[in-house]
Amino acid sequence: MIVAQHGRKLDDHEWKPFIEILLSAEHIVLTTHMNSDGDGLGSETALGEALRLLGKQVSIINPTEVPPNYRFLSGVAPIDVFNARNEACIQEIALADLVVLLDANLRERMGGIWQHVDFGREVGKLKVLCLDHHLEPEDFADLMICEAYASSTGELVYDLIMSLQEYTGKRLMTPAVATGIYVAIMTDTGSFRFPKTTPYVYHVAGELVAAGADPNDIYDKVYNSLNIQALKLLGAALSEIRLCENNTVSLLLISQDMLRATGSKLFDTDLIIRYLLSVPSVQIAVLMVEMVDGRTKVSFRSRGEIYVNEIAKIYGGGGHRNAAGCLLQFSPEKASRVVLGDVREFLKTHVNNTVIQL
Repeated sequence: MIVAQHGRKLDDHEWKPFIEILLSAEHIVLTTHMNSDGDGLGSETALGEALRLLGKQVSIINPTEVPPNYRFLSGVAPIDVFNARNEACIQEIALADLVVLLDANLRERMGGIWQHVDFGREVGKLKVLCLDHHLEPEDFADLMICEAYASSTGELVYDLIMSLQEYTGKRLMTPAVATGIYVAIMTDTGSFRFPKTTPYVYHVAGELVAAGADPNDIYDKVYNSLNIQALKLLGAALSEIRLCENNTVSLLLISQDMLRATGSKLFDTDLIIRYLLSVPSVQIAVLMVEMVDGRTKVSFRSRGEIYVNEIAKIYGGGGHRNAAGCLLQFSPEKASRVVLGDVREFLKTHVNNTVIQL
């Protein structure tokens, strides 16, 4: 495992072992985490196109459906959705000699794909690479590069592809590759406004635009293409937002009834959490979504030095310091009580030791 230090990027020498495994493979499967986002999708489509330019046979297989506002990336590289009954996807994994996981550093984030990857490693020559930027990686891959201080996995993919160009002498930064990386960086930096948006990130963005990425078109496709079901869900959700803990915490519970009534799906909830942190007094935003099996998906967002990944870790989750999540094994009603209790204790400890009344 390679974990780069704060304030620098990996050089060509550090990329070399990763590149050598990539180039030694012929049939490569790329994947990302469940409930994929712009960083994972943009990273895998960009890397997939670059590897095809190097003559590799590449398939992209994801554990869950691609959200509608990112489906234009299928024009960069086709994306298949894994299903345990889909023999074509299983066959692709069985034939692969390399699987690359992007934007996740836990094997469970691969969903049902992992058991087939694990089986391939046991009985054949399959290797696993992991490229990610989240905290606390699980050491399960043959080689993992996890740069926790990068703004996005897309930033790492940019550096990787530039090193691949240097290593192979082939031009790989095409408009399609640049588009995928730009989507990854733009979405994971909150349109270049989150704390890890360094001067280097702006430099990379400029290089991507010069290579053919269209910022206006990409932003329009990602953020201005909500379907009517998502808009109905947003309208219903906004009226249910609760402010608590002396208005320092915002909380929203989206039930299966709400999803059914609006005709929306799980991925339609992704853009809602930004509204929970829009109130100036709110320090922590909590979005809870009831899953079809009764469990509760929880997303946390926070400001400044309030690191909500510490809360997510209580429940076996994780993520970034200011953006994290977890999956609770109980109902939303119980989740609301339990999580709010832990948020209160967290705020007591981490925000000027202030006691906050429920």
